Formats: sequence, C-alpha cells, structure tokens
Amino acid sequence: MPNVKTAFDNGVLEIVLNRPERLNAINADLLSELTEAVNEAKRNPTVRAVLLYGEGKGFCAGGDLNDFGIDISNSIEVKEFVQRGQEAVLGLYNMEKPVIAAVHGPAVGAGCNLAFACDMIIAEEISSFSEAFAKVGALPDLGGLYFLSQKIGMHKAAELIFTGKTINANTALDYGLINEVVATGQSLKRGKELANLLASGPTKALGLAKRIMHQAPYTSLESILEMEALGQATIFQTEDFKEGKRAFIEKRKPAFHGY
Repeated sequence: MPNVKTAFDNGVLEIVLNRPERLNAINADLLSELTEAVNEAKRNPTVRAVLLYGEGKGFCAGGDLNDFGIDISNSIEVKEFVQRGQEAVLGLYNMEKPVIAAVHGPAVGAGCNLAFACDMIIAEEISSFSEAFAKVGALPDLGGLYFLSQKIGMHKAAELIFTGKTINANTALDYGLINEVVATGQSLKRGKELANLLASGPTKALGLAKRIMHQAPYTSLESILEMEALGQATIFQTEDFKEGKRAFIEKRKPAFHGY
C-alpha cells in the first residue's frame, strides 16, 4: 500500500498522506513518496492547484517515533531524513500554484508544519495543532521555526514551540494560522471546493503573486513595487489576462486556462 496517494481531476492534484493505521505518522518512505508527489505537482503544467490531506482519523501525527525508517543513532541519516522532508516543504511553499491543506483531527509536530507550508488551511472544528517537539526533547523541523514566527510573531511562536501546547482550530483561526473552521467531516469537501475554484483561476498570475508575497517580509516596499511592475508586464502578455480583459468588457465570467 502506498504511503502517499495521488488523484488528479479538473486541474486539481490531491496528495493524500496514507498511513491511517499510524495516524499518517511520517517515516522515510512517506517522505520520499510525498516529495515525489510534490515535485510532480510542480512540474506538471496541467496541475493548477494542489489539495493536501490525510487519510483516516487525522491529518498527521508527526514523525513516527516508533520507527522513522532510518538509524536515528546515525547523525548523517537523520540529517538526510530531515532534508528529504525539507524538499517536500519547499516544494509546497514555493510552488507557483495554490496549495490548500484540509485538516481533520490532529496535526502534530512535522505534520503541523506540513500544513503550515500550504497557502491556505481549512480545518475542522475538532482539529488540533501542536508543535509537540519539546515534549520529546526535539527541535522543530520541516519549517516550524520559520512558519510560526512569520505567521504569529516571535512571542506567540516561542510560547507554542517551548511549551509544545496543543491549540484547537478556533484558537488557530484567532492566531491567524489557518483560514477557515468547518464542521466535523466537512474539511475535505470544503478543501475540494476551494481547490477547484483556485484551479479555475489565472494560474500564472496567482503563482507570481505568491512568489512576490513570500519576499515581502524581507525587502522594502520599493523592491516589492518593482517586482509588481515587472510581474504585471509579464502577466499582461498571458492568454489568461487577455481572456480576463475580454470577459470584463463583454460582461461575462472569464474562462481561464492557466497560461
């Protein structure tokens, strides 16, 4: 049975963590398959949005402490294992396509950070989020030290990371960590709705907007304005912009094709 499943329909690639018997806990095989799926999503021009979710009773329980699938007494293997996960995280974060996480049940440790690497997060009211690394004497990985400080500031990030406390979906929404809370059993349905909506959008424009937004915390307004101007000069040449312009003039809904 694959540790990660994929399904493609109508421009949306679904990437499914598939170790339900272990609450989708992360081991070496899962990371390898996840990285392969993310790289395929990046490369394939027919993929216009990605939906990430977990099979079974929860999103992801974090690293599989019972069996990572490596020799954890070997520092080189540990580093390579983490770097394999980093490739997947960077792929989700830098992919110039919308990426949505649909979270149900627990998102813990590295699983929590896989969700935070996505552009938008839909979570069920019973969902929970925890940077639980400190509870087992470990350091956050897969971007946790980056995502939390960027999303909620250093003080709140330190609280969640140092204590390893668990927060519920409504608290995560209040903190600005997720986009929407839905009823139990509805995260996948809502995630698919959102992914389909974004897959029908102007993919090049959305991807370039994502790239520029990622630069905003580290550069000046002047630099962002220059990126916007250069980006707009490129986007105005796309077929989607030409279609959008025609549709606006003709007072109809545009039919974007992602190029």
